[in-house]
Amino acid sequence: MKASSEQVRSVVHAVWSTQLGLEIQNADGPAENPIAETLTAAIHITGDDRGGIRLECSRPLVRRAAAIMFSVPENELTPEDERDVIGELTNVIAGNIKALIPGENSLSLPTIVEGTDYQVSTTDVKDSEDHHFSLDGEPMVVTVVEHT
Repeated sequence: MKASSEQVRSVVHAVWSTQLGLEIQNADGPAENPIAETLTAAIHITGDDRGGIRLECSRPLVRRAAAIMFSVPENELTPEDERDVIGELTNVIAGNIKALIPGENSLSLPTIVEGTDYQVSTTDVKDSEDHHFSLDGEPMVVTVVEHT
């Protein structure tokens, strides 16, 4: 299972542009300051290949995306709205990346974690690559994981 870095970045840019009308920027690496409050969604890929896609965003970035998707002011959003949006964005990104992988593969439903001090880890990792982005200073990371 391998999509090139260029393909992954292209998918992420296209999803944010078409779904939200937002132009995210590539970042050279992790944000200088840790993300204070984050939401992470993970989707597993199973079938001929095994792996996963994780999307980690700052809460302000998720709230901005949710306000656009639901056409409501940010102050009217609920935590459930935020979880729905990060899950949906991850699902669309994962679906587009899955289409780049040969063979028969399926996606799981998203698992969502939120908070201020947590770490997401995966077992049986053969390869993992982080792709860093930002929008108006708000960081975002898409991680593509290949399992053994």
